[in-house]
Amino acid sequence: MEEIVTQAEKLGETIARHARCRALAEAREAFDKDEAAKKLQEDYDAAAQALQKKAATGGVLEPEEKRREADLRGQLAANETLSALLRAQADFHELMVVVNQALERAIRL
Repeated sequence: MEEIVTQAEKLGETIARHARCRALAEAREAFDKDEAAKKLQEDYDAAAQALQKKAATGGVLEPEEKRREADLRGQLAANETLSALLRAQADFHELMVVVNQALERAIRL
């Protein structure tokens, strides 16, 4: 088992040097420094969660609540810091899917 762990650590180091991994780290750092983007994300999460909770309990969804959630969603989509983070996350996820497929082929799952 030690050999497998050693090889996994080497693979992890290789992945960490990959451009997609570095881009994700940079995008996360930029997001962490962007207080406006973080606040926008928090506001949207709260609004979306409130709507979901209300819908799940059979509450009436007020038009103003729906408009606020939609407005915040639009602001999120237009936020460059968050958009860059989402793109970097998607690119990294794609890399990890390819890595996982290669591992599955190698062990014939």
